[in-house]
Amino acid sequence: MARKKIQLAEVNSLPTVTKGSHLTVTTYPDGRTELEWDDEALLSEVRNAILKAESVMPVTNEVKPAVKAKSKKSVAKSK
Repeated sequence: MARKKIQLAEVNSLPTVTKGSHLTVTTYPDGRTELEWDDEALLSEVRNAILKAESVMPVTNEVKPAVKAKSKKSVAKSK
Protein backbone atom coordinates (compact mmCIF):
# COMPACT_ATOMS: atom_id res chain seq x y z
CA MET A 1 0.00 0.00 0.00
CA ALA A 2 1.51 3.33 -1.04
CA ARG A 3 1.35 6.32 1.26
CA LYS A 4 0.36 9.68 -0.06
CA LYS A 5 2.46 12.58 1.10
CA ILE A 6 0.42 15.57 2.08
CA GLN A 7 2.00 18.81 1.10
CA LEU A 8 1.89 21.64 3.64
CA ALA A 9 0.03 23.79 1.13
CA GLU A 10 -2.76 21.19 1.04
CA VAL A 11 -3.15 21.23 4.81
CA ASN A 12 -3.26 25.03 4.93
CA SER A 13 -5.89 25.12 2.19
CA LEU A 14 -8.51 23.45 4.40
CA PRO A 15 -11.17 25.73 5.87
CA THR A 16 -11.55 26.14 9.63
CA VAL A 17 -15.03 25.25 10.84
CA THR A 18 -16.33 26.40 14.22
CA LYS A 19 -19.74 25.06 15.15
CA GLY A 20 -21.77 26.63 17.94
CA SER A 21 -25.25 25.91 19.18
CA HIS A 22 -26.97 28.02 16.51
CA LEU A 23 -24.15 29.31 14.30
CA THR A 24 -21.51 27.61 12.16
CA VAL A 25 -18.56 29.79 11.08
CA THR A 26 -16.39 28.59 8.20
CA THR A 27 -13.18 30.55 7.61
CA TYR A 28 -11.33 29.88 4.37
CA PRO A 29 -7.57 30.34 3.86
CA ASP A 30 -8.20 33.24 1.47
CA GLY A 31 -9.85 35.19 4.32
CA ARG A 32 -13.48 34.63 3.37
CA THR A 33 -15.85 33.85 6.21
CA GLU A 34 -19.16 32.06 5.79
CA LEU A 35 -21.86 32.14 8.48
CA GLU A 36 -24.61 29.53 8.60
CA TRP A 37 -27.41 30.18 11.07
CA ASP A 38 -29.75 27.60 12.54
CA ASP A 39 -32.82 29.80 13.00
CA GLU A 40 -34.82 27.21 14.95
CA ALA A 41 -31.98 26.67 17.46
CA LEU A 42 -31.52 30.43 17.88
CA LEU A 43 -35.24 30.96 18.43
CA SER A 44 -35.30 28.15 20.98
CA GLU A 45 -32.34 29.64 22.88
CA VAL A 46 -33.94 33.10 22.95
CA ARG A 47 -37.25 31.69 24.20
CA ASN A 48 -35.48 29.71 26.93
CA ALA A 49 -33.49 32.77 28.00
CA ILE A 50 -36.66 34.88 28.24
CA LEU A 51 -38.46 32.22 30.27
CA LYS A 52 -35.50 31.88 32.61
CA ALA A 53 -35.23 35.64 33.12
CA GLU A 54 -38.95 35.98 33.76
CA SER A 55 -39.00 33.09 36.22
CA VAL A 56 -36.38 34.63 38.53
CA MET A 57 -37.73 38.19 38.47
CA PRO A 58 -39.98 39.01 41.41
CA VAL A 59 -43.48 39.88 40.32
CA THR A 60 -44.69 42.94 42.17
CA ASN A 61 -46.76 46.01 41.43
CA GLU A 62 -45.47 47.88 44.45
CA VAL A 63 -43.63 51.08 43.63
CA LYS A 64 -41.21 52.27 46.27
CA PRO A 65 -40.85 56.05 46.62
CA ALA A 66 -37.41 57.49 46.17
CA VAL A 67 -35.58 58.16 49.43
CA LYS A 68 -34.88 61.84 49.91
CA ALA A 69 -31.76 62.98 51.72
CA LYS A 70 -32.40 64.84 54.94
CA SER A 71 -31.40 68.47 54.75
CA LYS A 72 -29.31 69.92 57.55
CA LYS A 73 -30.86 73.12 58.81
CA SER A 74 -29.37 75.08 61.64
CA VAL A 75 -31.89 75.91 64.31
CA ALA A 76 -31.24 78.87 66.61
CA LYS A 77 -31.87 78.06 70.24
CA SER A 78 -33.92 80.56 72.14
CA LYS A 79 -32.93 81.62 75.68
